[in-house]
This record gives sequence, structure tokens and C-alpha cells, in this order.
Amino acid sequence: MLTETTGRTPRDLAVEVEGLLRVDWASVWPGLPEPGTPEFRRLCERYGWEPETPFHERGSMDVHTRTGAKLAISMESSWGQVRSLDHYAWHVKAGDASENGAVLARAAETWPVYLKAVEEVLGAPTWTGPWNAEDFPEPLHPAYWPDKAFRLESRRPYEFAYWQPSREVPGRPYITLSQSVSFPTWTATAPGGSRLYLELWAPTEFLAAR
Repeated sequence: MLTETTGRTPRDLAVEVEGLLRVDWASVWPGLPEPGTPEFRRLCERYGWEPETPFHERGSMDVHTRTGAKLAISMESSWGQVRSLDHYAWHVKAGDASENGAVLARAAETWPVYLKAVEEVLGAPTWTGPWNAEDFPEPLHPAYWPDKAFRLESRRPYEFAYWQPSREVPGRPYITLSQSVSFPTWTATAPGGSRLYLELWAPTEFLAAR
């Protein structure tokens, strides 16, 4: 039997995106305050983030939002400039290899529903399409998404959409919505799965300055 592990809905994802748009990213990308300081507590209270402890040793922090979503914040160093934030919005897995076809069918049904939920907040994406689209764009920064060689070899991202930020709002992130299909899904020997995840990336001008 297929199992969905996150318990999150398309509406949940839309609510998270709405909340993330309210973050003052221009002040977050340069770096988070040190944990335990009054500044750090105020930042978490401001955005409704509840940090998981203990903190990771190598530049990342997991937080839970007011809606119960888990966000992973990645940094450039042990505790420094913020690079990206990601959130797994949906994950289905097969119980055995005979269900791999059903995983692909469920993935095909799920992608447009979650994409529409994000579109209702952000508007139409700058680009959207599958892994083998002839006009699949190259990343605007190498960190944003895999290059062509990796994508064609791994079929990852399997489905993809990205939103290029408006320059009218300083620090507004590049936002990507991706769907992946694990390698075993394409086999008849092991159970596979599929994930859908949201990523927010520091704008190129912030990454280029590092």
C-alpha cells in the first residue's frame, strides 16, 4: 500500500509560502543571530519559528512553523550567511516493488495540484515543465538546481517550476518547486517513492558577494 508520510496538504503548502513571503529576507541572508541571544529569540518569535535543538554542527538549522511544517535552513559556514531554505511538502512511498507504477501515477496526479496551490500565492511561474523538456532552463546560479547532465541522467527534478523574484522587493528569494522520483521506482526489484519540495534561495547578488 502507498503511504504518504508528511500529512501536509496543498493548502498547507500555500499557507507556508504566504508566511515565507512575509520574512524580511534582505536581513536574513547576511546571517542569523547566534543561538541563545535575545536577537535570535526575537527573530524566531517574529516569524513563528521553533528551532530544533541541539543545532547541527555544520551550518544548518531545522525549525517548525506555527502550522507544524518543518523548514531546513542552510548556511555557508558553521553559523553564518544563509544560503537557502527548504521544505518537504509531500512524500509518498511504496510498500513493495509491485506498487512502483502506482507511485508514478500518484506523482502525476499530485504535481499539478500542489503547483496550482503555489501559483495561487506567487502567480504563474517563470518556467515549469518536466525533466526532459527541451527548453528546460539552466540554473541562474549553480546552487539553484542541477545542471543538464545530472538532470538527464537522474531524471531529477522530475517536475520543476521556478519563480524569479521581482527586483522591487530587496532580497526576495528565488523560489523553486520540485518533484523527485527515487531510482528504485524505475525498477521491479525495490519499492520506490516520490517527494515534492519547496526551496527558497538567496538571490544571485547575495551569493556572488560571498
